[in-house]
Amino acid sequence: MTDDPSPVPVGTIVAFAGELDISWLQGQGWLYCDGSELDQAAYPALYAAIGGNYGAGHATFFLPDLRGRFTRAVDLGAGRDPYVLTRTPSNNGGLSGNNPGSVQDHHTALPAKSFTTSSDGSHSHSVQHLPTDKEGPVIAGSHYAIWTDAGSQTDASGDHSHTLSGGDAETRPINKYVYFLIKFNG
Repeated sequence: MTDDPSPVPVGTIVAFAGELDISWLQGQGWLYCDGSELDQAAYPALYAAIGGNYGAGHATFFLPDLRGRFTRAVDLGAGRDPYVLTRTPSNNGGLSGNNPGSVQDHHTALPAKSFTTSSDGSHSHSVQHLPTDKEGPVIAGSHYAIWTDAGSQTDASGDHSHTLSGGDAETRPINKYVYFLIKFNG
C-alpha cells in the first residue's frame, strides 16, 4: 500500500445512501462497487491497495461486485465461518478461501430450535366426516354411507413423517439497500 494523506485509506469500502452520481463520486475519489474491470495504470493507488483480490487480468483488475450482496469479514482463524475453505474467487485471478475477495454461495442452516409435532411417535389425525359406525342409510345392498358433521380421529399409527411446505427463495436477515463505494484516491 502507498501512503495516503487522506483520512480515508485507498481501498476502504463504505455504504453510501445518497444519489448514485458516478461523475460526482469519482470527483470525490470514490468508485461504485459494481465489479467493473479497471486498468491497473489508471488506478495505481487502488491496485496497490487491493491488487487482484477480486480478479485480475494481464494489466487489469476488478472492483468488488457488491450489488445485491452482504459483506462479511475475513474469518482469520476465529472459527465463525465453517465453510471458509469452500469460498471461491470473485473472478478469474482472484483470491479464494480465507481472503478478501472470495465469494461464498448461499447456505441455509437448520433451525436453532427443532420443529415438534403435537404428538410424538404413534398418534392419530383428525379427519372431517369420517364414518365411525355402521348405522346410517343403506346405499346399495350391505354398503352404508355415514357422513357425520363432526371430525373423528383415525386409528393410531406408528412413526411417520410430515412434510412442511412453503418458504422463501432465500434466507436473509432484515436489510436495507445502500450503494457500496470504494476509495480509489485521496
